[in-house]
Amino acid sequence: MSTSVEPDWSALARSPQFRELMASRRRFLVAGTTCDCAYFLAFLCLLGFAPDTMSERVVGSVTLALVAGMSNIVLAFVMAFLHARKADEWDRMAQRVVATLEPDEPRFTTARATEGSVR
Repeated sequence: MSTSVEPDWSALARSPQFRELMASRRRFLVAGTTCDCAYFLAFLCLLGFAPDTMSERVVGSVTLALVAGMSNIVLAFVMAFLHARKADEWDRMAQRVVATLEPDEPRFTTARATEGSVR
């Protein structure tokens, strides 16, 4: 019979630092998704309801629709960059969550493998 060490997930979930981490991630996700969807929806609305405006030439044969479509791709890269920067902060926050558990609270519990289970 083998034993493995598992984190005490309920103690981690009760931690105020963990709740702040999850709130930060949720805020970023909601704000980023809202911004991206609103930008894309505005682009689609302009294509559908203002085709004459979107077909105006900007430079040579490049139309406003093409510029707006390419800016949507640029926005995707910007969002990826911002997420990567924020992920570093979330990693540091997660390390603090694990490090700041109360000493009298067990960080890990020992789980015994039951017969026939794979660990």
